Amino acid sequence: MIIIDELQALDFIYFNGQRELIKELINFFVAMTKESHLCHVLLSSSDGYFIEKLYNDSKLRKTAKLFEVDYLPEEDIVYWLNNLGKESNIKDYTLSESQIEYIWGHFGGSIWEVPSLLGDFLRICREGKVDDGEMEKIIDRYMLQARSYFKEYAGLDASKTELLREINEYVLSKGFVEELFLGRLLEHGFYADREALLEDLNYLVRNNFLYYNPTLAEYKLQGKSMEIGLNRFLQEIAV
Repeated sequence: MIIIDELQALDFIYFNGQRELIKELINFFVAMTKESHLCHVLLSSSDGYFIEKLYNDSKLRKTAKLFEVDYLPEEDIVYWLNNLGKESNIKDYTLSESQIEYIWGHFGGSIWEVPSLLGDFLRICREGKVDDGEMEKIIDRYMLQARSYFKEYAGLDASKTELLREINEYVLSKGFVEELFLGRLLEHGFYADREALLEDLNYLVRNNFLYYNPTLAEYKLQGKSMEIGLNRFLQEIAV
């Protein structure tokens, strides 16, 4: 089996008369798998736009299956946080049920934010416990950081701010947003054309504000903390 993680790092690399490396590599993988049956190939990328580009520009659509790797479900997070010694080798403290619920409500199943948070708790735990007030202060800093990402992105740009409003509205009501939902931004002149709108959406995906599912053509915010951060940003500028 051949496994390549974060395949998008090979994008825009050319060789031998401007041939695209990524296309030649995909053709090689197809020959190795579907044609010669020599091995399996597993390719991963955190960039949904890049995955869609591969499907549109290569043989992958007819020769490969797309698997979505999502956040952990609540039951897995609850089990993990109830078994820190076994699952994370953390024996300095245990978490209460209310603390676990609070963490889930702010981070969901984020498998990179939760471990970072658990490391922060090592600094404040006392006698095998984590104080609720200290925990909330630490988590609030994560939420403020998420808010700052949106604040820095939008700045004084009315188009970007309005795009974030639309995204927030549909995520709150539907859990996701599609390009088709954003027609109002073109109708009211926030974007000159579709290409300009897609450029901003592409930026948000590539920089982990949004997650894009190419099979459903849906955008979601990149985790619960980003949902909270976006809400905080929009509430602040509304005052």
